[in-house]
Amino acid sequence: MFLPSNTSTNRFASPTNTEGAEAGRLITVPTSGQSDDWKKNFALVTSLLLCNKTAGNLPVSAKVVNGVTSAYILNGLNLPPNVSYDVIDGNKFTLKEGDILYVWHGSTSANALDTILSYTLHRPLTTYDV
Repeated sequence: MFLPSNTSTNRFASPTNTEGAEAGRLITVPTSGQSDDWKKNFALVTSLLLCNKTAGNLPVSAKVVNGVTSAYILNGLNLPPNVSYDVIDGNKFTLKEGDILYVWHGSTSANALDTILSYTLHRPLTTYDV
């Protein structure tokens, strides 16, 4: 028997200053191998918090990538020192199968930025044993 599964989680990371680096990959929505849209996995992103831990302004970028297609959520946002910023601020967005969300910063310092991503992963065809 198959039933939908919804798993809510938080992902904590300290991204680097390199676009597309593994440390800045906050989520990759897993593929289900299904061809019908209603059978595919997706993630509902409910919060993306960024915290500048430096004493100066920090340019921050975030981008969703799927294959060769990409879209920026932030592009060089100048985050003030010692400040947290809620990127979504009451809005939500979905990521489809194969989508990857990356965050990176423009500092040469390690540990300049902390992120918290909150999301719910929806898997429509999860095996359920009775």
